[in-house]
Formats: sequence, structure tokens, C-alpha cells
Amino acid sequence: MTSLLNGGLAQRGSALIVSLFILLMVSVLGISAMRTSIYSSKVATGVQADTMSFDAAESAVATSLALLRGLNDAELSWSILDGKSIQTCLQSDGTLKNSECDASDHMDSRDLLQAGSYIVHLKNNCRMVSGSDVEIYRDYVIDVLGESSMQSYQIENNHLQEALKLGLDCIQL
Repeated sequence: MTSLLNGGLAQRGSALIVSLFILLMVSVLGISAMRTSIYSSKVATGVQADTMSFDAAESAVATSLALLRGLNDAELSWSILDGKSIQTCLQSDGTLKNSECDASDHMDSRDLLQAGSYIVHLKNNCRMVSGSDVEIYRDYVIDVLGESSMQSYQIENNHLQEALKLGLDCIQL
């Protein structure tokens, strides 16, 4: 009878050690899962911020292209031909301000994003009008650079697109 009691007394502490070891393993797994979810959250936030900045630059380009489509020959000649340029800043109401963005200019209601564009036609940068035999008509090649920045995440995006506008007096050298 005493041997049964002694055997039982000798094993009482092992259950406590095993349960503490299991608790330690579960705690390590929980901390690892928490770190992984925090890292995933940071990555998702970065991707979202980069996408927002990309979309802002694309919006600036699209708005600038609409501005170009609305210019007649005289306005086009006066504003960007022969190396002149137009610098714009996209406002929160979707309009373009004809100047560089100031620190107070933002295109969104949360004041996170700035977006603008730079429109330039390099002198004599022209192409033949596709499908045309007449050599007096050429397409002006106009570069539109959309720029955006999100200062809170130190993200900048630049997108260059080429626009073509029909013209009479473009001389190709």
C-alpha cells in the first residue's frame, strides 16, 4: 500500500510542468500570430497608399488630357507650342489650377494627396498623321507628366503619357 502512495506522490509535479510547457507554447504561437497580423496590416496600408497615389497621378493626367482636347489651335499655340509648358494642380473639386501645387493644395477631402501635371511640347516634336498623304498636317507630340505625392507615407508617383494633337504648322527637322 505504501508503494502505491509513493508512486502517486512522485508524479504530481509532472502535470504542472507539462501544463506550463503547453501554456508557454500557446503563448509563443499567439505572439507570432499577432506579429504576423500587424505586419500584414502594415503591408496592406502601404499598398493602399501606393494605389491612392497612383490613382491621383492618373487623375491628373486624365484631367490634363481633357484640357488639351478643349484647346483650339490658337490656344494650343499660345500655351504650349515652341517649348512653352503648362503646370497644373488638381483640386479637390476636380478642377485644375494653372500653377504648381502649393502646400495647402490637396485633391482629396482628407488632405493626404497632392496631384498635378506638367504639359510640354518640345519644339518640332511632330509625327505624320496616320493614314494621311498630305504632308502639311502633322500631329504635335505633347508630353503630359502626372505627378502625385502622399507626404504622410513619403510616396510619390509619376506617370508620363504622350498626347497627339493635329496641327498645320509643325515642321519636322
